[in-house]
Parts: sequence; C-alpha cells; structure tokens
Amino acid sequence: MLKVGLTGGIAAGKSHVLRRLAGAGLQTLDLDAVARDVMARGGTAYGDVAGAFGTRILAPDGSIDRKALAEHVFADAAARRRLEALVHPRIREAETRYLSAGAPDSVAVIDAALLVESGQHLRFARLVVVFCEPREQLRRLMARDGLSEAAARARLDAQMPAPEKKRFGHFVIDNSGALPEADAQVDALIAALRSLAAHPPRRSRVPVDRAATAVAAGPRRGPRGLDPWAVLEEMAASGALDLARMAALLDPPHDAPWYLAASAGPGGEAPETLAVPVALWSTGQRPGDAPFAVAAAASMARLTHRDPAALSGAVLAALAALHLLATGDAASLRIGLAEWIAAAAAWTGAAPSPTTVATVRAAGAHAGDGEAAAREAAAAGGVPDLARALAGGTAAVSIEPERLERVARVLGVKPE
Repeated sequence: MLKVGLTGGIAAGKSHVLRRLAGAGLQTLDLDAVARDVMARGGTAYGDVAGAFGTRILAPDGSIDRKALAEHVFADAAARRRLEALVHPRIREAETRYLSAGAPDSVAVIDAALLVESGQHLRFARLVVVFCEPREQLRRLMARDGLSEAAARARLDAQMPAPEKKRFGHFVIDNSGALPEADAQVDALIAALRSLAAHPPRRSRVPVDRAATAVAAGPRRGPRGLDPWAVLEEMAASGALDLARMAALLDPPHDAPWYLAASAGPGGEAPETLAVPVALWSTGQRPGDAPFAVAAAASMARLTHRDPAALSGAVLAALAALHLLATGDAASLRIGLAEWIAAAAAWTGAAPSPTTVATVRAAGAHAGDGEAAAREAAAAGGVPDLARALAGGTAAVSIEPERLERVARVLGVKPE
C-alpha cells in the first residue's frame, strides 16, 4: 500500500482535494473527522479532553463545544500541545485500523491539517501539500467561519506559514485560483500516485554489520546534541522518524514546535553528520526510494539548521549514504554525485556547500580506504568522519550487541 499524507493550511482547500481523490477511487481518511468522532460524547477521547479543559469547553448538552475549544487552544500553545497529547494517540489507533484493511497495491490518502507541525509527516511515503496564497487564505477563512480579521490571523499564526509548509511536499497543489485549475493538478496527482503504487520499491537485503559499521565509522557527534547513535536509538524505540520526539533530544532543550528549534541558536555540527542514520531509517522504510530519503534528510536537517545550503548538504550526504547501504560500492559514489547534487538543489532551492560535495567526492575517490578519504575531506574543509564512513574499508570495529540490535530494528530485519 502506498501511504500518502495530505496536508495544508486552514481554508487552503484540502477537503475539496480529498473529495476529488476519493471520487477517483483512492482510499481516503480525514483525520479531522476522526478527531471529531473521538471527542464526541462516548468517543474514546471525550472524557480525557473534558477532564483536562473543564466546563468552559462544554456545550449545554455536555458535548464538547469545538469552537470554544479551538478559541482556547489557538490562543495557548501549551494548551494546544496538551490537547494533541490526549487526542493524537486515539486518532492514530483509528488510522491504523483503517490502513490495515486496505489492499497491498492500493493508494491510501490520509488528510490532516497539522502533519508537518506535529512532526508526523515522514510516516508517509509521499506528502501532498495543498497551498493557497496567504491573502486568499485569510479571505476564505474569514468568509467561511465568520471570523474577524484578528481572529482569523490568530488561527493562521498557530500553523506553519503556507509558503514554508509547501517546501515539505513531494507534490504541491496550488489552490489559490479557480477550482478547475486545482482539479487539473489533482488529476495529474492521481495518475502519479497510482504509478507509484504499481511500482513499489524492491526490498533489498542490507547487511546489518555493513550498516552498523558505517554508523560506527562515521561522525560521533551531530548538531545540537543529536549524536548518531542517540538518533538511531530514538528511531528504534518509536519505529518512526518523529521530528517532535527528535526535538526532545536537542541540547540546549527546546520547548516550542520542532520546526522553530533551528531559530533558537546555531546548529553546531553540520547536519550531514546524521546522513548515515537518516539513510538507514529510509532504507528500512522505503528501500531505494530517493525522494523519500530526500524528504527525511531535509526535515531532519531543518530541526537544527535553516540555511538552504546546509539543508542541501544534508540531502546530498543522505543520498550518498543511501547508495552505499544498498550497494556497498563506494567507488560508484562519483557516478551518482551530479544526480544527487541536482536532487538536493531541487528540494531545498540551493546547491549543497562545496565542503559537502568535497566530502562525498573524497569518499568516492578513495573507495575502500576510509582514512585516505577522511584526510582528503579534512583538507577540503569537509566532514572527515563522514567521508570515512562513506568510503568504507575501515579497520574492523567492535560494536555492542545492543547497537547491532538497534540497527536491525531500524532496518526492519532480524539481528544477524
């Protein structure tokens, strides 16, 4: 099954897109509707929400007054996170039940407004973002909900700005204009998704020892306290690349939404220091699926860095690591380099930094000689440990069984 996330800002037109996808025969699930069901009287989250927020969010008949609840949580970030903690697990349970009933070659589209803001978007093979120009979005929201401009802006400000959110999408539907224009884009999307579902990635066997050795030979520290082994431990524990959970590992700590963490200070080590763990996780989820790995690498880098060139470098390094894990052939890194640079630039809008390019080039030039690759990368101002990991051929290292098991779990295989 091809699992697709559909998201977009409030009043951007997601519901229209979802209806058209459903009309074409794709499986669809509206998580906002699921949220209403679980918070309805008798729903699985009703008691917890009513108990947490009290009578001020209840209607006279005892049901949850969604407008009153929205006004409260949109004005209080802590209250919004408390609501999400109560409701999201119940929503995920319903989503899991729904997906389990689908056919293996089908397309399932899951619609939720806050997939990116919650850091949950990487659980989908592809992300579709419905975009609307901010001024038009504000006008539609005021007209649809009868809100004042101030109230409408408060709701918009509680979400990621639309121009930023669309950068996370594999597909973007621009719904700023007339509906026929959006419908044509949706029809093209349907064809693309069906083609992807018909040609799923082939699962190839990646030796656990090869993957673990690449991690062990690579950088020991990552940006803002995200060291590679700690990142792998979190991936293994949660079974996901959950950006909100990753944000909890940051040093210094960060209490705001994950996508604002990079604003809190410099990232420290380059984001490509996490290329091997990100590629390892991508391989376990969607082996050989470069667009999936690109999104994962860029999102992970966005946790600690905002500079487009830094994000682009993280994508390039992850694609190189993805190739190495799949083939074990470091020499062919030189062949794929130009293609990966183009893919990184297309996603982030910037070329990777020359030092990242030099790191990958050094690994390819010294395939099987990690130390020589590290020296060349260091001379070019790159990341020596990453060049060593990508080049391979390092001396045998002893890796604890617990770490081998962690790598195996992220790859989705049994320990060797």
